Amino acid sequence: MGDIIKAFPVRSASSEKPRFLKFYFDTGSPRTFIKQSAASGMKGLAKLPDAMVFHGLGNGKFKAGSMLSIEIRLLGIWVPHLCYVLSDEILDPDYDILLGHDFMQIYDIQIQPKQREVLIRKNSLKLALKVRKS
Repeated sequence: MGDIIKAFPVRSASSEKPRFLKFYFDTGSPRTFIKQSAASGMKGLAKLPDAMVFHGLGNGKFKAGSMLSIEIRLLGIWVPHLCYVLSDEILDPDYDILLGHDFMQIYDIQIQPKQREVLIRKNSLKLALKVRKS
């Protein structure tokens, strides 16, 4: 069916100049991961008190020592998301961020593997960003 890799503008603060990063849409990953090289130089890189241990990526075991809150520009809207920061060699060289289904579920993003496309709806992005009062 093929991998889906798309580039989008990313920043970690509104004062930061956006840069285009490549995203790999991985419906099998519950979390989102960013390469250390892509995260370097961004504002707000937060060191975790203890490294988080993950399993997967070919039945391997790997650790993240930091997290980064980023904003991704989709259809003209900046949407926030948390990423675990990994050593570059853990992820494939063809992309910068492995986008997990946590992101896709929050923003109601649909994967179309046969077309190698993603379906993003502006209304879904706006609804996910709306603060609701009880």
